[in-house]
Amino acid sequence: MASEARTVTADNAAFLAVWCGGKLVNEQDALMPHINTPGINVPCGDTVKRASMGDTIIRKSDGTFDIFKNE
Repeated sequence: MASEARTVTADNAAFLAVWCGGKLVNEQDALMPHINTPGINVPCGDTVKRASMGDTIIRKSDGTFDIFKNE
C-alpha cells in the first residue's frame, strides 16, 4: 500500500473523518467565538491527534495515520 495525504478543507472534512476512522468536530475561534471551523480527531497509533483546517492527514504505507500541522 502506498502512502496517501489529504489536506483538510471545509468541503472535505466530513469525508476525511470517515476515511481515517476519525471524528468530525467543530472548532471555535478563541478570539472570534462566532467563527466555527471543522476539525477531525484522527486515531494515530496509540493516541488521537487533531487535524484542523489546512492540516494534512497522512495514511502511511502500514495503514496508520498521522498529521502534518500547517503552522
